[in-house]
Amino acid sequence: MKKRYYIITWFDNKNKIERTNRIDLGHATGKVEIDAHRATDLFAKAFGNLNKNTIVSIKEFDENGQIGEDIKPSGRAVIPIKGD
Repeated sequence: MKKRYYIITWFDNKNKIERTNRIDLGHATGKVEIDAHRATDLFAKAFGNLNKNTIVSIKEFDENGQIGEDIKPSGRAVIPIKGD
């Protein structure tokens, strides 16, 4: 069984205070497009939908550390892009 967790940096659109939370996936598929979507859904259930909150970045991790580049929003989509 693959385990993944995501560190999501975000802020509430009203107070603009940046926060960071960890979202754990117990039964990850190993496919970033599926697992990151599930993590975003779990985030929305816990903290409110993406109309109320803005995601700054998402970092994907497994038992060996960070996987790939940070995932950052681009327009209305959240996609992986190469870091600065």
